[in-house]
Amino acid sequence: MPRDDSLPASTTERARAEAARPRAARIGLAAIGILLVGWIAYRQVAVVPGPGQMLLIGHGGEVTRILGPGQWGLLNPFSQSVRPYDMALLASDRSAPDRGMPALSAEGHALTLFGTAYWHEGNEDDLRWRYAHIRAGVDAMPALMAASIQTVMGRHPMEEIIRNASAIGRELTDDLKARARALIRVDVNEFALTRIDPGESWRAVVSEREGGRARAASIAASPAMSGDNPNALDMERIRRWDGRGIIPERPGRAEP
Repeated sequence: MPRDDSLPASTTERARAEAARPRAARIGLAAIGILLVGWIAYRQVAVVPGPGQMLLIGHGGEVTRILGPGQWGLLNPFSQSVRPYDMALLASDRSAPDRGMPALSAEGHALTLFGTAYWHEGNEDDLRWRYAHIRAGVDAMPALMAASIQTVMGRHPMEEIIRNASAIGRELTDDLKARARALIRVDVNEFALTRIDPGESWRAVVSEREGGRARAASIAASPAMSGDNPNALDMERIRRWDGRGIIPERPGRAEP
């Protein structure tokens, strides 16, 4: 074995120094292992919000702490949970995707409305309430939009829905505001309608009505309506028809 000139010349001191080498290596490896385990444990129990982020720490159904940027805290990973929130989203309007929602008018005609809602997540008290009661955040917003559509459309006939879309939109906004505030603590700013698509039953009614009106108008301009034409009474009956349903029979007409 080659001689190590860096060790002391004395045999006793030389043996002691050679024995200290592996012991120092073991101590160094143990220190590295302790640091690694400590770092992993720290990552498990320490929570630090990122820039522009807010962390909500909860235990069971209660919010125990809310951390903002620049703060940090310790977490029990077995009994506590963390939910992050983007503060930029909390401070700005959020919107649901434009989607079609079915409904029925007051007469029972099917229609589909397309629209989107704009809302705010709410303040810190609203976040605490949602965590304690529903845990779903604003995932329920599409269902609330569909419920408002069905409720408001059932109050109005189809003609009014089509002609007064702006008034219907305001009524939808008021209804959704009340629902969202009461059920998920969200502040709705607007429920904007983008399109109204009437169903086949309404299209059939309009087709029949407008066709009847066109026939009545053409009959009114016909020469058969003048003079003593024997068909004048039938022509007048058709002319006065409002275009809805079947043309009424002539009063006093004998049964065949």
